[in-house]
Amino acid sequence: MAAGDPSDDEVRAALDKFLARGRSRRPGPSAADFDLTRLHLLEGKVTRRVERRTEETLHRPGTVDLSERPVYDVLKHHKLGPDEQPINQPLDLVKRGTIHRRACDCGNGRRRCADCGGMKYRPCEPARVCTVCQGVTTCAQNLKHGGLPSTPPRPPKSGRADRPDERVKCEACQTPDSACPGCRGWGKVGCPDCQASGRIPCKPCKERGTVECTTCHGHGNLTSWTAGRIKWTSHTEEVKPPVPRPRQVASELGSGDWRTDRLGTGDPLPDDLSPDHRSALEPHLRLRQGEMEREVVIKRLTVVRAMPPGSGNLAFYVFRGIDGRLAVRRRVSEEGRRKALLAMAAVVALVVLVLVLTR
Repeated sequence: MAAGDPSDDEVRAALDKFLARGRSRRPGPSAADFDLTRLHLLEGKVTRRVERRTEETLHRPGTVDLSERPVYDVLKHHKLGPDEQPINQPLDLVKRGTIHRRACDCGNGRRRCADCGGMKYRPCEPARVCTVCQGVTTCAQNLKHGGLPSTPPRPPKSGRADRPDERVKCEACQTPDSACPGCRGWGKVGCPDCQASGRIPCKPCKERGTVECTTCHGHGNLTSWTAGRIKWTSHTEEVKPPVPRPRQVASELGSGDWRTDRLGTGDPLPDDLSPDHRSALEPHLRLRQGEMEREVVIKRLTVVRAMPPGSGNLAFYVFRGIDGRLAVRRRVSEEGRRKALLAMAAVVALVVLVLVLTR
């Protein structure tokens, strides 16, 4: 029996005290007649910090200050100092002699705008087909359209005709009441985007013709170096208990007086650990690849299952609480649960049979 486990006498005394509460109403069995079974519960988890080392060549825009980063020669041989424990965040290092600064091929941090080709604007069609006549019925006197020696005026601004079903004077042939009111015989209207100028200001470059270089982000130079990274990640393994928590009181055992042991890297298992518990824990204590640190948390609690003589429909569970006193919980036993399910099934079958016979 492990230290802190309740003795049989303590368990029976706690049972007698619990049973005495109801004996004024009905007589019951004595705790001396109960059959006691000890359930030695074990819960454990192993948390490891596993190290991973990586190396890559980095290129960053501008001049990067790397003076605060540790320097290494061979990453796998680098020994961590007392201030270099990458527990909360990775440790970034620089390989000795690999820092290089060079000019970007853009020259001055800017490149020609791809949208306008450096022209600061984009070409646009100065006139568009009239939406009223679609350029088909621009003028009823189409034979005279454009017949005058003078050059037709520029197409009117794009707009909405007040009365699209009426005709207006054609500006090309000067014929009254013959032209589309939307374009006045021109067939097209001025483009509203470029204001009929044929040019649209380039927005990506803001009419400068150049944009910031995406490689150096406008610095005009780059810094390259070989970067090493050392990262520790935590991995937790749950230990499968040899004996699971009794289902009837599983949620209540959290208030039990669990004995807790915390072991660090290299610490041996407790001497009073049972062979079953030791066998459950030992497979989780093997060294893993890249393991740097380890914490093992072992929790133990003894629960006594007391079965009264007789039908076996009830079971009592006794365990020590965090206040040091023994707690007693009365529950329906597994045998009692099976009997109740069988009785319920029999009632259902009887009801079904009665319904079938009465039809």
